[in-house]
Amino acid sequence: MNLLCSFFILVCVCIHSVQGAIGTSQINCLSGSNVEIGTVEEEYSGDVEIVTNIQPSDVLVLEPYAFPIGLTFVELVHSPGAPTATIRTTKPLDADQMKESGGTLYYSIACTNSGVKNYRTLDLIDINDNAPVFEKKEYTISISEITPVNSDVLKVLAVDADFSPEFSRVTYSIQPPAPAEFQLRSDGTIRLISRLNYNIASVYSFTIEAADVGNLKDTASVVINIEDFDNLNPYFDHSLYQASILENEVGELTVGPDAIKAQDGDTGINEPVVYSITAVNPAKYLTNFEINPNSGVISVRTALDREEIETITIQIQAEQQDDSTKAASSIVFLTVEDVNDNPPEFDQSEYATVIPENSPNGMLVLQATVTDLDQGGFVGTLRLVPDTVPFSISPDGSIRVKTSAELDRETISSFAFEIEAKDTPPANFTATASVNITLSDENDNSPEFGQTTYEGEVPIDQTVGMLVVKVEATDPDEGPNGQVTYSIDFGNYEDYFSIDENTGSITLTKTIPLQPNRILQFLLYVTAKDGGAVSRSSSTLVDIKAPGESHPQFIDKPYHGRVEEEQEPGAEIVKVSFLSVAPIVSVTLTVETEADKFSIDQVTGMLSTKVKLDYETQKNYTVQVSLTDGTNLDEALIYVEVLDINDNSPVFDPIPSSIEIPEDAAIGDNVTTVLATDADSGLNGEVRYSLEGSAGMFSVNPDTGLITVAAKLDRETQDKYSFRAVAQDQGRPTLSGEASLVVTITDVNDNAPIFTKQQYETFIKENATIGTDVTSVSATDKDEGLNAVVLYYITKQEPPSSPEIFTINATSGSISLAQELDYSKVKRYTLEVEGRDHGSPSLTGTAVVEVWVEDVNNNPPKFSQDLYNVAVYENIDPGSALVSLEVTDEDEGGFSKGFFLLTSDIFSINAQGVVHLRNNASLDRETKDNYLIQVVAVDQPVDGLSSTAQVNITVLDINDNNPQFIDLQNPLEIPEDFMGEVYRIDVTDADIGPNGEVTVFTMSHIDLFSITRERFLTVIGELDRETKDLYELFIMAKDNGEPSRNNVTTMTIIVTDVNDNDPVFTEEIYSTRVLAKEVKKGDLVLVVTATDRDIGNNSLISYRFSSGSDLVDLHPETGAITWTRDLTEITEDMELDLTVLAEDHGVPSRNGTAKVLIEIRANSLSEELSFENSTYSLKVKENEPVGTEVGVVTAISGSQTVQVDYKLTSNSDLFSIDKSGTIRTLQSLDKEELEWYIFKVEATDSRTPPTTAVTTVMVQVEDVNEPPVFDVKTYRTEILSVAPFKYPVVTLKATDPDVGDTEELQFSLQGSSSLLAVESSTGLVYVLDLTEMGGQVITAQVRATDKQGLYDTAQLQVNVKPSSTEDIVIIALNQPIHSVEQKIQETQSSLQKVLGWTVNILSLRSESGSEMRSLLKETTSKTYISFVATDKDGVTVHAKDVHEKLKSERELVKAELEKVFGSGLVVEELVGGSGGSAESDEAVIITLGVLLGLSMVGLIVLVVVGVIRFRKMKDGEDSDKESFNIGKKALSVTFTNEEVFISSSSQEDGESYSSSRKVSDTSEKGITTVAAF
Repeated sequence: MNLLCSFFILVCVCIHSVQGAIGTSQINCLSGSNVEIGTVEEEYSGDVEIVTNIQPSDVLVLEPYAFPIGLTFVELVHSPGAPTATIRTTKPLDADQMKESGGTLYYSIACTNSGVKNYRTLDLIDINDNAPVFEKKEYTISISEITPVNSDVLKVLAVDADFSPEFSRVTYSIQPPAPAEFQLRSDGTIRLISRLNYNIASVYSFTIEAADVGNLKDTASVVINIEDFDNLNPYFDHSLYQASILENEVGELTVGPDAIKAQDGDTGINEPVVYSITAVNPAKYLTNFEINPNSGVISVRTALDREEIETITIQIQAEQQDDSTKAASSIVFLTVEDVNDNPPEFDQSEYATVIPENSPNGMLVLQATVTDLDQGGFVGTLRLVPDTVPFSISPDGSIRVKTSAELDRETISSFAFEIEAKDTPPANFTATASVNITLSDENDNSPEFGQTTYEGEVPIDQTVGMLVVKVEATDPDEGPNGQVTYSIDFGNYEDYFSIDENTGSITLTKTIPLQPNRILQFLLYVTAKDGGAVSRSSSTLVDIKAPGESHPQFIDKPYHGRVEEEQEPGAEIVKVSFLSVAPIVSVTLTVETEADKFSIDQVTGMLSTKVKLDYETQKNYTVQVSLTDGTNLDEALIYVEVLDINDNSPVFDPIPSSIEIPEDAAIGDNVTTVLATDADSGLNGEVRYSLEGSAGMFSVNPDTGLITVAAKLDRETQDKYSFRAVAQDQGRPTLSGEASLVVTITDVNDNAPIFTKQQYETFIKENATIGTDVTSVSATDKDEGLNAVVLYYITKQEPPSSPEIFTINATSGSISLAQELDYSKVKRYTLEVEGRDHGSPSLTGTAVVEVWVEDVNNNPPKFSQDLYNVAVYENIDPGSALVSLEVTDEDEGGFSKGFFLLTSDIFSINAQGVVHLRNNASLDRETKDNYLIQVVAVDQPVDGLSSTAQVNITVLDINDNNPQFIDLQNPLEIPEDFMGEVYRIDVTDADIGPNGEVTVFTMSHIDLFSITRERFLTVIGELDRETKDLYELFIMAKDNGEPSRNNVTTMTIIVTDVNDNDPVFTEEIYSTRVLAKEVKKGDLVLVVTATDRDIGNNSLISYRFSSGSDLVDLHPETGAITWTRDLTEITEDMELDLTVLAEDHGVPSRNGTAKVLIEIRANSLSEELSFENSTYSLKVKENEPVGTEVGVVTAISGSQTVQVDYKLTSNSDLFSIDKSGTIRTLQSLDKEELEWYIFKVEATDSRTPPTTAVTTVMVQVEDVNEPPVFDVKTYRTEILSVAPFKYPVVTLKATDPDVGDTEELQFSLQGSSSLLAVESSTGLVYVLDLTEMGGQVITAQVRATDKQGLYDTAQLQVNVKPSSTEDIVIIALNQPIHSVEQKIQETQSSLQKVLGWTVNILSLRSESGSEMRSLLKETTSKTYISFVATDKDGVTVHAKDVHEKLKSERELVKAELEKVFGSGLVVEELVGGSGGSAESDEAVIITLGVLLGLSMVGLIVLVVVGVIRFRKMKDGEDSDKESFNIGKKALSVTFTNEEVFISSSSQEDGESYSSSRKVSDTSEKGITTVAAF
């Protein structure tokens, strides 16, 4: 805070010093004085001068001095009798208003009592405070579009009011977007730099900017209007117009793309134009049209007939009203459009077809053909009525399947609808045809059971043959496809049941041995199969239960449980397990004791709280529960332990409100001690301490609560710390308490005084009196109290003196003069000043004070030269610097206070001695080429000494005159066949030397014209009047100055005609057809017309036959061909082939020829082009090579002289057609990709105008049997050697390119194999026996064969992984195998959750054999689960460790699995002989019984296998039912987890297999112990 205050005081002192007077002077009313006050920036306001030494008798007034304007800025403030007065400003000083005085303020203080004057001057420093200002805000001018390039258009001017040339110099620019045609030069001249064109731009509007060196700106707008010059012909908006009109109609034509419009090319003049029709082709239709001469609208006066003429060309012209030689032409192409007056027609009135139900989307159903007698045939839309039918129709009439899902015979067996063909509006002609599509049946429905699950029950009084349950399935298909038969596919292991294949009735075939307290469950999988060729089937589950006698009893009693106190009612404690035949016979669980505090769930057996328990009230409970079915009763005890919880927070002892510690306390010093207590005991009452919010400055001992200093303290940085102490117990959850502390830091003297500056600098006159204040120093101390009080001392003076020159006030730091000064002896003193505080010990700070002694004036200034010679170019910018004059002064400070005097209207000099051209002046060498000026240098304003020098300025010439053309001939005529020199161009230039040397050249048409060095205009290229008869040459005359100047003018070249063009006929061949009996002598046959691009006589044409006939005559002027006689005697068709010649009248003459073909018909003229058939149906086999012939279409023209061409309107990328009508393939076609191709062929004859005909072609691609293809050529997979019988290995997949044949492929293995087999219809490869193949790779060839015997082969490679049995763990669940199989993922996840390892289930097995069942005292619903466990690194966990974990977590295992399978679950752990430990005697007996049972089963299996193998050798059969594995236990069915053995063709599953590769085995060595959970 003290530092901030000191800084504020310093700023205030600085501000005060700035606002003080500029200078101080003494008044001299006896002899007067001349004083230079000093220098100050303009805009200054305040005190200018403090006037001292005023005597009481002096009367002072302000008077003008040199320049009276000075008095308008200052005033005198003086009280009579006062010893001082003040000269102050009346308004801000402005150097720009003092240009005449050179930016210096002049005034005089007059003593009226003595008449003496005291002169004063104050130099003002100009600042850039004025922006340039344009003399006008808008400049407007009009110029002609033919104004020569480089002409000056206008000149703008902006003036900057600043005084100094630096700030008053103006730079001009054009703001974007700047027009490319104009340039703004540095002197403000706007110059034309490229040719103007009124039609491109008639006005230019842009903004110009004037800116000074400080980027102060002003803007003005410039508008340049361009005046048009009449030099262009009219022009049409378009060279070609399109028009159409319906036949039989008259009236105005609608023309496009826009209405007919022509206008004068000179848009500024825009002379009106007159429209006319110059020609119509054919010419006989000329009278059918008229054009409005003013608007250009063309009208049809006489209706046209499309059948007679389809297109007409109309030539139109627009002439300028005031000059008919200025004209333009255009063409109107008229199309006569047909009127639709014929309805469409189908080729059949009724269509009928049969298709299979479920036909695929896009399949072609039938093809309808529509024709229309109007032009172009049928043009319209086809639609189905109603449009809700599952079919669609294409524009070509093909009806295809749209929604295959709706083609279900069982829902609707047939569809009837109509096809509607409708002309495109507005005709609205329509035609309809009826369609009937019948669906044939396919076996597309599987039998469907009425229930997803059927349930049955076998009572205790069971009898063989009794009905247990009946299943029923229906199939909506018809015939054999809907006949259903039933069979039991799975689950009837003991053959207790049979099913009637026709009715679905399931009956008991033999008595089931029932077990007390057990419900035997039989899950039968029943299949219903229809009688289709490829049959379909579905399955359902039949759940049959056979309950034994009911004797409910608890398992594993007594029970123990724990529960925390204060839990809400319903907290679960422990689950009791029991045996019963529920729900067949219901049981009841009852809490006999403590029933007010506990309840038990009737379904799960979970004991829960009914109220909140309190550990402090009672810690243990003994609860008695009972189980009864109404007849039998069992009881058990449950011991419940109540657990304590953490419910008390630590509480702090009182802490002092304020704690003080010195800022120099060391890290680790004690601050204070806090203490908290907790009412809880043990960990709940154990307290640990911590701090919050101490910013790391303090720490606390977590055990004792002692708070110590943790970081270095500094009171000047922070003098107080507020934070919290936290006490936290160790309970779960933890509880805590807080206390607030405030620590105050006390001050020590650890900061030395600091001066506001490390070095001070000041100036003092050498004649200053003793006691004069020199300067003042100041220091601050960041400490407080006496530690912050500072005293000042001068400890050293350089150079030293005795006595010392300066003294310092110890309290204020003010330094004053103690001895007189002498500038000649010492010019600078250096003082070392020390500041000392009052602390103990005292600290000091130092600073240095530099004191400069100032001198007095006595030497005149001196120029470096007496005469300065300067050469400058004329037209330099106003304000430009010309020369810098160097002046020296031997006095102290040199010429720093001096100034220059220069009297000139053209030149000025600034304070730095730089001579400038004045802002309002310019140099012109032609007016004056030399100046001699005199400059005076004065070293100071008051009593100044001076010297003089001369400046000789020579003005140099620049290139400032444009070349001028002399008597230019314009226009100039040149024959179009002329080449060489034509005309000499004369020019002159007022400049001299290179600036007056002129080169002339052309800027346009440089490929045709050039100008030689001697200035002769020369034709260098070939002229062609017919291409262009008028040239505007832009000729430039350019001098050799730097930069060069030029002048541009235009010369009109008129190209005169020579006879260089042949006449050209409008058509190469003229043809017509006539009927002989209608020909009369003198009748017109046709008119030939030729044109000649030349003009005059060169374009006049005469016609004659070069090879003619006596039947016709040719008029030489009109080109009309007429008959010379009647042709009634002609009886056969004939053709006249004539050659006509057109010859011009030029010298020499030129000519052109054309053919005339006249077809004379003896009988009839009307022969239309038509196809032999309206529709062609063609066929081609798939996969045929490119160029295969598909078929031929033929169009008949009716005349041998008429040629016919064919083209495809679509599918041209697949087919081609030649002149004979033969259609060939361009690509090999694939039936499976698309079976039908439908397109149209258009025939066009050679008549004029040509006629066309269209036919429809339907190409069917015929199927060729193609072999099937496997999806991959090599199937690779891995499997363990212990994989069970019929375990899936991989599924083969192949596709048949033939449509619909993929499902009929048959798969097989090449060669017999006892290891693997394949299902022929599905391609599933499965295991027969791999027990001896561990570590080997099985390679086999597989084949996919279609119904025609074509096939494809692939290779199968099976890597059989060896496996052992050391680490397999087996548990048994009292659940049917299919229930476990459906929940295998949930079972695996539950085991992983409890064990904490990755669990891989290898197989599921159901028990078989009554002996084992009786030994183990189990129900028939039992499943054995084999699995291995791996740790996080993928290493297999030893079976012994898994068994130990299962035993220790048996309750948790059971609880997790009950979440999957429900209550009543019994889990048993089967321990291998090498991994288990001795159990009770009862377990040993059970184990021996199991071994005995297994031995008996093994013996039976051995005998059965021997018999079966004997039969196999005899019969040579391979039956799935007779495949056994002797090395396996006598278990009826094996299911294996598919995630362990998976095909490597799936990358993701391959990775899954890799994670399980350390699984070691899948079979058991033997069962030695049964441990029940």
